[in-house]
Amino acid sequence: MPCKKQAVDTSGLSRAQVKQLGRLDQRTQKLVGQGINGELRIEAVPGFIQTESEVPLNNKNNAWIILGRDRNASIASGYGGRGDTQAGSVDIVVGRMGAKPVTDANIDPDFKVDSARIYISQKSDIYGYFKVNDGRKSFEIVGPESDQAPASGIGIKADQVAIIGRSGIKFVTTTDGVNSQGCPIKSIGNIDFLAGNNADKLEPLVKGKQLKYCLDRIMQQIAETTDTLNKFLLTQMALNASLATHTHQCVGPWGAPLALPSFEVMAAAAGAAMAQAQDVAPANVINIVNKAGLRFNCLNEMGKRYILSRNVNTT
Repeated sequence: MPCKKQAVDTSGLSRAQVKQLGRLDQRTQKLVGQGINGELRIEAVPGFIQTESEVPLNNKNNAWIILGRDRNASIASGYGGRGDTQAGSVDIVVGRMGAKPVTDANIDPDFKVDSARIYISQKSDIYGYFKVNDGRKSFEIVGPESDQAPASGIGIKADQVAIIGRSGIKFVTTTDGVNSQGCPIKSIGNIDFLAGNNADKLEPLVKGKQLKYCLDRIMQQIAETTDTLNKFLLTQMALNASLATHTHQCVGPWGAPLALPSFEVMAAAAGAAMAQAQDVAPANVINIVNKAGLRFNCLNEMGKRYILSRNVNTT
């Protein structure tokens, strides 16, 4: 059953806000703070614990831009909290305290609960701040001593995220020899798709052209095996026919020579010939036809079920 929340939630309002919300504007004869047509909406907006270095831009509807120094929680958190230089940050956030904001609360950034955020930092531990599995080991909250930090970082978090490129999107790693801290980059960075933030099930992507090459080779081997089987079937059917009509010389009545078949061999050969003619040969023909259709449909770019994407590529 889908989770539903009231479209208008006044549960976290202060007493002053509740009193103002029920007031009638004598000039317009409208209730104050309803938010209709873009008017002011009176709603719960928590206070923000601001540091000396932070410059906030915010409105009365829980939307914020904070220019400051790196921190993901309390004023002592992050590289800004411990006094590092070159740790500037921009925190764009809407919906502090998430689904249950309270006007009378004074809070720090909460990268787990706040509704949506784009966080940009010159020096950070971005994976640790957002509790993202690093894709290589079992999950842990990595801190400043993590092998992933410090580094410049951008984190994007919301219930739904859409990245749209009108002419294309590229995910690129390792374009430079050093990172933002001046440290050498010694390996090509990974691109990990972590559904459920679970690295235990992480597997490498299949490269389409290599898979197509492998399947081509497998189908070629199947074709060669089918051709060998077909040749064997033809020779076996000829042998069965020969056995079914084979006779032995024997002595008939009064010593006259007589040629008689072996009834056991004739019966067995006839049965085998009938089975091969009815079952094996047609099945082999069908297999050859199906294999040709499968190759065209799946491994030919004109095929209906061509396995290579025409729009998505990977290294």
